[in-house]
Amino acid sequence: MVTPRIVRQLGFATALLMATALSAQTQKGKFTDNILHFAYSGDWEHLETMKALPLSSDERLMIDALTTTEGKRAAELYLKLLTDYPTSAFAPLCRERLAEYQTATKALAHLAPKLPPPSKPELKSERPAPNLPTTRYTLQFGSFSSRAAADLRANELKPKVKTRVLEVEDEKGQKTYKVRWAEFATHRDQARAFGQSLGVEFFVVEESK
Repeated sequence: MVTPRIVRQLGFATALLMATALSAQTQKGKFTDNILHFAYSGDWEHLETMKALPLSSDERLMIDALTTTEGKRAAELYLKLLTDYPTSAFAPLCRERLAEYQTATKALAHLAPKLPPPSKPELKSERPAPNLPTTRYTLQFGSFSSRAAADLRANELKPKVKTRVLEVEDEKGQKTYKVRWAEFATHRDQARAFGQSLGVEFFVVEESK
């Protein structure tokens, strides 16, 4: 303790220097020198072992910061130590490690590959559906082996209905001539109803467009 007597003996300047030294000593725990030595030498095994010792608050913070494997967590602990114990003997080392962490994070950000913007899903063009064959219905008034016979039947029907002569060839090459209604109905029943109104013989047949 600096007493007035010491001040008178050593002079005010010397006593002030001693008081500063004593104050600095009170900020230094029992194991501070060991922690600093192991920190600079990279002896993490001994630092882990020291966790079981009766450490001061700043010593425990420092060891926790040095031994954590998460850079962000270590930086948080260094910052807490500087905030809570600004005159701690660990302050210079904390500042060094924080500067190293800041440099490392900047370098990683610079080296990180730039990801392309998310691509928009490719929209499939809506193509019109292909024209599928559709069934329609017509009337057949007879099937003949000669064109002349088919034309004769078509002429007979002219007063009642408009017809057409359809030439069909089978797999043997034989041709037949079918007299059919020149128009079509979308439903079988419609075609049958029209045929019944004519008063002639017929039957309903299907045709594809």
